[in-house]
Amino acid sequence: MKLILTESKYKHILFKAFDKLGGKVDDNLISLFRLEGNKGVFTYDQAYKYLIEWRGEKESKELAKTLLLQNPHHIDNFGEYDFFFEVNGIGNWYLDSSQPNVVVKVKVDDLAGSVDVGGDHMSLEKALDSDDYGWEIEHEVNWGIDEYFKENITSKTGIKVIFDSLKYSSRIFNFN
Repeated sequence: MKLILTESKYKHILFKAFDKLGGKVDDNLISLFRLEGNKGVFTYDQAYKYLIEWRGEKESKELAKTLLLQNPHHIDNFGEYDFFFEVNGIGNWYLDSSQPNVVVKVKVDDLAGSVDVGGDHMSLEKALDSDDYGWEIEHEVNWGIDEYFKENITSKTGIKVIFDSLKYSSRIFNFN
């Protein structure tokens, strides 16, 4: 006997899982629905859209805004990096698109941040200024912040967080 489930049945099952698991696309949900790769019941993007539908657009947006503005945010579990950053501007919301997202401005405190490079512990500012590997450090800081947003905002709201380019504390002149 072959059991055929429609999208509405899958959605109903997923909504029940959100009810039980607290409305988050996390390891529990991933293992339950096998979201990794193309072999799963849902893709991540579909799960995020269903999470927005389950929570409601208005509540998803308010939760994302609240979480984004809980400054400062701390990266301390991404490789050898330890730094704080702030969301200092929330731009446009695109909730009707195929990939719901919000655009934000981010400022990284590179003066107080640190990283281990080749066994040397140094300030994030010094590492970013390196001619040899500064570009790689900047790329990894971007990557770390992107992963932070996925884990702490998108997984709870379904809304992807997009940031343009980072601003660094050491490179911002304050004339006040």
